[in-house]
Amino acid sequence: MSQSTHSDTRTALLQSAQRLIAERGLGTVSVKDITRAAGARNPSAVHYHFGNLETLIKEVFIQRYRAIEAERALRLAKVDEPDPARRLAALIAAAIAPFMDCCLDEEGRLYVRFCLQFSSDPRFNLLELVTEHGMPSLLLLRAQVVACLPDISENVVNARLRQAFSIALLQAADYARQLEAGFEIAPEQAVSEAANTLAGYIRARIG
Repeated sequence: MSQSTHSDTRTALLQSAQRLIAERGLGTVSVKDITRAAGARNPSAVHYHFGNLETLIKEVFIQRYRAIEAERALRLAKVDEPDPARRLAALIAAAIAPFMDCCLDEEGRLYVRFCLQFSSDPRFNLLELVTEHGMPSLLLLRAQVVACLPDISENVVNARLRQAFSIALLQAADYARQLEAGFEIAPEQAVSEAANTLAGYIRARIG
């Protein structure tokens, strides 16, 4: 197999896995489905290129997440709002904007829906995977959010941030649906509304 053919097949498998899982759900997609949709002649193509289905699924997530991580770091570095309440919303907006921006094209919308399926599957530990591949922007976000909320324990803030990640995926998937339904919603508006909702959740008083 030539290097070009090897690369083309691998890319086709990644794209097929993303599309099928986004459209049908992770639990209903088989190796055979992905191989057929990718047009791979070798029925063992997934195992040849990735070793197993789980590794393929993880690679679908990671391949675009790297760019999201880099963009998130850039946006967080630009946040200079001094007021704690407004700073919290600005930090959250910077963190979720790269995912919201994905919704502006078809491939990105598929990725957001794939992530929603992936993050809710008990076979995968999203935090572990992100940690393995680097998460400096998330560590920066956590430290800055904790600093904005001195009256809430760090453990509570950390737990809410983990939960907020899942909520943000739901928000992005909803934004994707609205765009496909023909609603003209600017990404800045979608990000602002989502960020304010998440900020309200994260800073909510206990008791």
